[in-house]
Amino acid sequence: MNADQLADFVTDFEEAGQLVRISAPVQSELEIAAITEHLIKSNQDGNAPALLFDNVAGHKIPVLTNLYGSLPRLLQILRTDSLDAIADRVAGLLSPDLPEGWLDSLRMVPQFSQLLNIKPRIVKTASCQQVVKLGRDVNLNEFPLLKCWPDEAYPTITAAQIVTFDPETNARYINARPIQVISDQQLAIRWSQHDAGYQLLQKYQARAQQMPVAIVLGGDPVGLYSAFAPLPAPTDPYAFTGFLRNRALELVKARTIEMDVPAQAEIVMEGFIDTTAEPLEVGLVANPTGYYSAAETVLPLHLSAVTHRANPIWPALIPAAPPAEQGMFSQATERIFLPLLKLMIPELIDVHFPPSGAGRYLMFVSIQKSYPQQARRVVNALWSLQSLLSLKMIVVLDDDANVHDEQDVWYRVSTNVNPGRDLISSEGPGDIYDHSATVQGIGHKLGLDATTKSTAEGHPREWPAALKMPPEIQQHLQNRLDELGLS
Repeated sequence: MNADQLADFVTDFEEAGQLVRISAPVQSELEIAAITEHLIKSNQDGNAPALLFDNVAGHKIPVLTNLYGSLPRLLQILRTDSLDAIADRVAGLLSPDLPEGWLDSLRMVPQFSQLLNIKPRIVKTASCQQVVKLGRDVNLNEFPLLKCWPDEAYPTITAAQIVTFDPETNARYINARPIQVISDQQLAIRWSQHDAGYQLLQKYQARAQQMPVAIVLGGDPVGLYSAFAPLPAPTDPYAFTGFLRNRALELVKARTIEMDVPAQAEIVMEGFIDTTAEPLEVGLVANPTGYYSAAETVLPLHLSAVTHRANPIWPALIPAAPPAEQGMFSQATERIFLPLLKLMIPELIDVHFPPSGAGRYLMFVSIQKSYPQQARRVVNALWSLQSLLSLKMIVVLDDDANVHDEQDVWYRVSTNVNPGRDLISSEGPGDIYDHSATVQGIGHKLGLDATTKSTAEGHPREWPAALKMPPEIQQHLQNRLDELGLS
């Protein structure tokens, strides 16, 4: 698919029966979120359609939800027939210079950015600037701002790329976080202290400089996935977007800040964070774990311009407990970035973020075990990765386990784990959204070693063999199913 803009995907998905257009009047406060949440929870097979609300009370701009909420749509957005096919492309980037040892593997990870050879290109004019509002003409109330849950303090922008850059290196940084709309010209970005965006803000503060930020909504929907993806520094997310699209992403210069933004975006909000100003306290906001995040003090983003298409679409991700639309990003990430994980931890066979872990707290891992206590090394290696700080529990299994079969995983945990020997605990930086942590951003972590144990690991008895039917008997049975009336 050669589409560049969100409207192309909307049209294509509607024609394929994967999008439902809702023309009945709806409210942007709670009602759109409630309808979307009901649809997703009542279609737990993962086939809920995308929704386009084209009659939002008080607004002419339609709202799009659940765009990423099914695997077929996600695959089309990522221009692939399977997630493993993208993983093979990632592995192909690394294979010409396949490292010989573990230390060489670690050195390869930062080089990933140089291997992405589809860099963005600059254009002079763009559809995202068909309408331009500057200075006092900026009024966010023109947009169908969503309030998704009743205790949220403000309407929230949930499906935007937050774009800024390092004042020292000029390296582009993009991520996605809840953005609260605290006035018609001010936003509050809910960065966590572990985000590179927050750390860049501290750099600007040390220089007493204003921090330029662009908030990008829409455009090619693969761009939002790139904002969520755990890219190794200093990978340019827009180069990664080009890699997924198989062609360069077009960028255009912003109107009031020294920054390039996606030319085919629906809406771009430009502004500055005054790092010398007094921070403001902002109230509760819904987060993707299915709970509220507490009130915080943040430095607000003051908007200097808003540009958009003549007929924009407002995209939204509804934050909710699983199953939820954002969970599809975790499903994509575990496949696409497995080759990079294997570079750092060569014994890895497969990984899975089960939906029950909200796509961030729980990970199942299978390994090729060849020496005692190897599961402990793997657990500690995974916890050391910046992109996996949120993990609270890791389950390590043998290479014959199916990490995507939760029943098989917990069966092996219940039969193979001795709690007095096989629990691995740690404490360190954790998920900012984890409300169970005693101190925000600092968490206790648990690893479960559900692998086969040897005497060197403190198991004095012979480990029993699992019950397995011989392959020839299994094949014989398959050949006789029709005859037995069991096909």
